[in-house]
Amino acid sequence: MTIRTAIRRTTTLALFSSVFLGGLAGTGVAAAPAAPAAPAASVRQCKGEFKHSVSNVKFSRMPNGRLTWSFKLTAAAKRNLGSLVRVSMPQAFVSGHEINPPYGPHTRSSSYDFHSSIKSYQRKGSGHNFTIKTNDEISFFWLVKSISHPRSGAYRTITCKVPSA
Repeated sequence: MTIRTAIRRTTTLALFSSVFLGGLAGTGVAAAPAAPAAPAASVRQCKGEFKHSVSNVKFSRMPNGRLTWSFKLTAAAKRNLGSLVRVSMPQAFVSGHEINPPYGPHTRSSSYDFHSSIKSYQRKGSGHNFTIKTNDEISFFWLVKSISHPRSGAYRTITCKVPSA
């Protein structure tokens, strides 16, 4: 990761954090305090379930190399965000490179399984296609905006390593 990319990534995530933490006031859905950066060796594989107060995300890697995920809001998040939400992925990274996010905005019931996958991607500013590889470090940033309660929202981030197919 270049220094410029690291700064842009940190600045963007900090901006979203401050904007939406303010919007979370009174919703009861809050992100956990940011943990100190972990050494690269301790980044978990994108495999199995990642539980959190906002959503539970399940990852699996298909034999063809595609990484799939299932993003489901928790009961607490559904209570606080209401019955209709819009989930988007404004930012994503592969091995420190910002990419065109692999998930477009979806407005659905808060009980919907916001699912998708990634196999190939484009880096921001590049017209070239790349393919995810085992041990690539992927970071996804999901943004959840309540349609039922327009002043409420939440976000979820996950960084993990692509497991072998």
